[in-house]
Amino acid sequence: MLKKTLLAFSILSVVGTAAAADITNPFYLTSEQGEFGSVTSVALRRLVEKNDFDYTKSTQTIAQEEIRYGITDSLALIGSVGNTWDRWKGNWDVPAWTTRKDNENINWAAGLGWNIFSGPTRWQISGKYGQDRLKNFDGEYKYAAFETKLGYQFKRALPYVTGGIEIPLFQKSGRKGFAGDKFIYNTKAGIYQGKCEVWALDTGVRLTYDENRESRVVTAEAEASYYITPKATIGVYGTYALDGQAKFGMDVYDKSAGLRLRLFF
Repeated sequence: MLKKTLLAFSILSVVGTAAAADITNPFYLTSEQGEFGSVTSVALRRLVEKNDFDYTKSTQTIAQEEIRYGITDSLALIGSVGNTWDRWKGNWDVPAWTTRKDNENINWAAGLGWNIFSGPTRWQISGKYGQDRLKNFDGEYKYAAFETKLGYQFKRALPYVTGGIEIPLFQKSGRKGFAGDKFIYNTKAGIYQGKCEVWALDTGVRLTYDENRESRVVTAEAEASYYITPKATIGVYGTYALDGQAKFGMDVYDKSAGLRLRLFF
């Protein structure tokens, strides 16, 4: 009886500690010094841009692995690597509507995230350096990105807002227009909800403005996660462009759906 009681208390202690971590929370980096985290994402994306004269469509398969390491309880090192397998075609190409493949669009980034909490108020600052490469375009793009996030934790709900900027540092391309030398801005208003460490839901609306393409896209985002264990979740997520405009009067249609696995240990 004593052994069973001690075992029960041990399990409750572990679950209680892990539950406080809330690994799907948008402010979660790592819970303590020395903790490792893995966030694996795979997605399918469909992007269409068209006006009265031109039409381009792209089907992408995207995979990304993000690794986190807790330097302190509130500061984490974050690194990521990914690739995009892209099939696209457009009526402006020669010959028109010839399908093109870009299968080695490798990207990586490394940076830091820092949490500053005061009672229920949540504040996060992050920055990173990244590189993108397109082998078929002979393209290379280097950038720095910064983001700040502010939220307020109620009993179950956490409303938050984010603001970010991507600053180009270098670009080279065998094809004009691969990247650009102007800023990219984004902002998001979202709300996160979790229930008893069984499931979590994160929804919001993001506005992205790219000075290079003169594009403004408003996107709805949602992710639903299920806790496999207190330190592991599986989730489904998706995005859908509610409105999008780019230069030359191009309408932008953008949607994606994917799976995400989180593991912390």
